[in-house]
Amino acid sequence: MSTPTWAPPCPVCGTPAAPAPAPCGTCGLPAVAQAATVVARLGATIDEFRRERDALVATLRAAAVGGPVVASPPVVASPPVVASPPVVASPPAAPPRPPAWAPPLPPAVPAPPPTAPRVAPPAPAPVPRRRVSPQQVLVGLGALLVVAASLAFVAVAWTRLGVTFQAAVMAAVTAAAAGASAWTARRGLRATEEALAAAGAALLAVDLGAAHALRLWGADAVPGRLWAALSCTLVALVAVGLGRSTRSTVTWPVVALLAAQPVGLLLLPDGQDGRVAGVAVVAGTALADVLVVLLLRRSLHPLALGLAALWAVAVALRGLALAWSLDPVQSWTATVLLGVAGAVAVPLLRELRPADPRLVAAVAAGLSAVALSGSLSGVGVLGPVAAGGLGLVLLAAAAPVRSAPAVLAALLTSGAALVATGGGVVAEAGRTDLLALLALAATVPAALAAVLRPELRAVATGAALAAPGVAGGLASGTLLRPEAAGLLLAAVAAVAFGVAALRAPSPEEAAAASVGGATGLVAGLLTWPTGAHGLVAVDLAVAGAAAGVYALVTRQRLVAALAVAELVVAGWIAAAGAEIRTPEVYTLPAAAGLLLLAVPALRSGAPSWAAEGAALAVALVPSAVVVVADPTAVRLTGVVVAAAALTVAGTLTHRQAPFVVGAGTLLLVVAGRLGPYAPLVPRWVTLATVGLVLLVVGATYERRRQQAREAVAWVAQMR
Repeated sequence: MSTPTWAPPCPVCGTPAAPAPAPCGTCGLPAVAQAATVVARLGATIDEFRRERDALVATLRAAAVGGPVVASPPVVASPPVVASPPVVASPPAAPPRPPAWAPPLPPAVPAPPPTAPRVAPPAPAPVPRRRVSPQQVLVGLGALLVVAASLAFVAVAWTRLGVTFQAAVMAAVTAAAAGASAWTARRGLRATEEALAAAGAALLAVDLGAAHALRLWGADAVPGRLWAALSCTLVALVAVGLGRSTRSTVTWPVVALLAAQPVGLLLLPDGQDGRVAGVAVVAGTALADVLVVLLLRRSLHPLALGLAALWAVAVALRGLALAWSLDPVQSWTATVLLGVAGAVAVPLLRELRPADPRLVAAVAAGLSAVALSGSLSGVGVLGPVAAGGLGLVLLAAAAPVRSAPAVLAALLTSGAALVATGGGVVAEAGRTDLLALLALAATVPAALAAVLRPELRAVATGAALAAPGVAGGLASGTLLRPEAAGLLLAAVAAVAFGVAALRAPSPEEAAAASVGGATGLVAGLLTWPTGAHGLVAVDLAVAGAAAGVYALVTRQRLVAALAVAELVVAGWIAAAGAEIRTPEVYTLPAAAGLLLLAVPALRSGAPSWAAEGAALAVALVPSAVVVVADPTAVRLTGVVVAAAALTVAGTLTHRQAPFVVGAGTLLLVVAGRLGPYAPLVPRWVTLATVGLVLLVVGATYERRRQQAREAVAWVAQMR
C-alpha cells in the first residue's frame, strides 16, 4: 500500500503541508498539518452555509411571487479535507475577508411580503403590596414586651437585688438579644433577626440610662450631657460592630446612624446649642451624614440623606437668625459658616447626585447671600446699599454664563437675594435717595440680559427700561425736584416707545410699549401736585407724541387712540393752567385728534358719520351753542362761515355728515338769533304770513310733498 502523494496546503504560503508535527518547510508555520486541516474544515463549513443560504433565498423568492414552492435539493456535506494542487514559492497570502453573515436580500418584486400582525407586549405583572405578616406582628410584640419587662425590672426590682446581680442580669439579657439576632440571621429568619436586634439596641440604651439614673458604680458623678453623649457613642460603636458581624441585619446600621446624631450637640457646654458653635456642630453632623452614605448599603441612603436634610434646615434657620442678630461677631461668624458649608456641600452633593445640582447650588448660594446681607446691615445704612450693589454685580455676571447651569443658578439666586434684602433694609430706613441709585444701577444687568440672553429678552428689556423710571420716581423730592423727575420720566417713556417701534414685531415690543405708557402717565401724576400745569402738559405731550409715532409705525389703533387722548389732555391742562375760558381752545384740539384718528377711515372710503362726523360735531356744535347763548361778532361770523362751508362741501362731495352738521348748525344759529325778535313782530303780520304759507302749501301740496320726499332721499343717499 503506497502513501498518498497529496497533502492540504499551508494556510499562509500554500505549500503542501508536511506530516505532523513538522513545521512548514517554506514559511515555518508550526504544526502546519493540523492548521491546514482546521482551515480546510472551516472552508468546507462556510461553503455548506453558503449553499443553504442560496437555497433559502430561492425558496423565499418563489413564495413572494406566488409561485409553487420548489423543494430545495438536499445538501451534500463536503469532505472535511479539500485537496488543492501544490503551489511552489508563493508569497504569503493576505488573511481572508470575513464572510458577510447577514447580506441584504434584494427584492425580487416591488410588492413587499405580507407582514405578520403585531402582538401587544404583555402587561407587566402588578407589584404586590407589602403587608405586615402575622410573624412580623408576633415578633414585634414580643420584642416590645421584652423591652417593657426590662424597664419594669430596672424601675421596680433594682433596689431589691445586689448591684452585681442587677448588672449581670441586664447585661446577660442584652447580650442574649444581640446574640439571638445574629443566630437567627445565619438561619435566614429575617423578621426575627430584625426584632431581636431592635430589642437588643433598646435594652442597651436602657442599661446605660439606668446606670446613670440609679448611680450604678458612681456613674452619677459624670454630668448628664456628657453621660448622654458617651452613651450614644457606645451604642453607635456596638451597633457598628454587630452590624459588621451580621451583614444582613438592617437594624444595627440604622441604630448606629441614629445614635450618632446628637453626640456633637451633647458635647457642647450648656447654652451653646443656639449659638455659632451649635450651628457649626449641626453643620458638621449634616456633612457626616452625607459622607456616611459612601459606607452604608444603598437601602439606607434615603435615611442618611433625610437626616442630613433635617440638620441642613436647622443650620439654615439658626444661621440666618444669627446672621441678622445684633452681635457683630456672631453675625459674621454665622455668615462665614454658612458660606463654607455651602461651598463644601455643593461639590459633595454634586458627586453623590441625590438632587438636582442646580437646585443645591441655588439654595446654598441664596442662604449665604441672605446671611451676608444680614451681616452688612449691622454696619450702617451703607451696608445694605453695598449688599444691593453686590447683588447687581452678581446678576450682571450671570448674563454671559451659558455652559455651567449650577454656576448660573447660584449667581442668579444670590444676586436676587442680595438685591431684595439690601433694598428692603434701605426702604425700611426711609432712604429713597439711596434706593433710587440702586434702581438706576439695576439698568446695567437688565440691559446685559436683554442683549446676551435671548430667552429672557422680553422681560429684561422691560426691566432695563423701567429701572430709570423707578429711579426717577424714587428720586423725586430728594435727589431731584418733582418737575425734573417728571421730565425724566417723560424722556424714559419716549425712549421706551422708540425701542418698541424699533423692535416690532418681536416679543420685547409689548414690554417696551407697556413701560412707555405707564411711565408717561406717572410723569404727569408726579408733576401735578406742584401746580406746574405747563410742565404737566409738556410731560404728557412728549409721551403722547412718542406713543403716536409708535402707533403710526406699528399701526396700533388702540395705542393711537390713547396717544391722541394724551395729547388732547395735555392741551386741556395747559389751557386750564393758563386760565383760558374760550371753548374753542378745548373743542378744536379734540376735533383735530378725532379727525387724525379718522384718517384711515377717510382713506378707505368709510361712511361719513364713522369717519369725520364726530370730529365735525365736536368742532362746530359747542361753538354754535355758545353763539346762541352769548353772541360775539367774531364767533358768530366764524360759526356761520364754517357751517356754510361744511354744507357746501357736503353737497359737492355727497357726504351726509358735513351737510347735516353744517345745515343743522345754520338752523340752530338762525333760530337762536331770530327767536328773541319773534315777540316784536305785529300780530297781523304773523297771521297773514301763516295764512299765506298755508295757502301756498295747500295749493302745491302734492308737488311739495314729492319735493320733500326727494330731498329726504337725496340726503339719505349721501355717505
